[in-house]
Amino acid sequence: MNYEINSNNILIKDTQEFLPKHILDCGQVFRYLNCNSGHKVFSKNSFCGLIYIQGCVTIDSDNPLEWANYFDLNRDYGAIKADLSGCFGTLDRAIEFGHGIRILNQDPYEMILSFIISANNNIPRIKGIIERLCARSGLKIGDDEFGFPSVEALKGKGEDFYKELGAGYRASYLVKTVDAMLNGFNLDISAMDTDTARRHLMKLTGVGRKVADCILLFGYHRTDVFPVDVWTERVYDDLFGKGDLTPEQKANRLCSYFGPLSGYAQQYLYYYYRENNLK
Repeated sequence: MNYEINSNNILIKDTQEFLPKHILDCGQVFRYLNCNSGHKVFSKNSFCGLIYIQGCVTIDSDNPLEWANYFDLNRDYGAIKADLSGCFGTLDRAIEFGHGIRILNQDPYEMILSFIISANNNIPRIKGIIERLCARSGLKIGDDEFGFPSVEALKGKGEDFYKELGAGYRASYLVKTVDAMLNGFNLDISAMDTDTARRHLMKLTGVGRKVADCILLFGYHRTDVFPVDVWTERVYDDLFGKGDLTPEQKANRLCSYFGPLSGYAQQYLYYYYRENNLK
């Protein structure tokens, strides 16, 4: 997409390919605040402002190249949408509805902890737990803002710590996963195919198929996955008919159908179904 970098700002004129509401509300990111002028987005120990000015969006930060990568600005989403168009009428409507979605390039470690917290949870609660986690253990990066805590900062934190944040039964998962990372769990999956990478991530406590696929999609930009939850199970039933398949079998069939564009299709469909409460 076309964008301009001027000092610490990125100017985006085409909101058909970049619309913050679509990007932030499609279930891929939990660390952001809504402000009068737009939004503030956090990643690791950095943040940027998304500011609406006269029909354009400005990304204001100290490191525009970092945020250009984060928002995946060098990828042609117009071509992706064109390739997906015509598969299903429902998907065409979903693409039109969520036309400004972009899949973010987020930190894999942050995604692992965030999506363990997300399991069987709702977005406001997820955001609250993560915000408290950052406030308790992250570096201060603004007046009242904190970065995502490093794995070293979480060393020795027991289940009570995470339960006080509101993590509930997920507290034991977080303790064991942090311990695995401190003891050398490999986050570099670049040489692994997607199935191997998924099985590798599922060795972590609290990481099942759906959470692993979210980590692959949002932390590693593996777009040949299709995370299946209650909303995307409805997508499957509408596209292919109801049956007795497991969520994993549905995910496999959706990935087989959409191939390397599966993750993009999932985001458009998930956002469309959830925002419109389609059942």
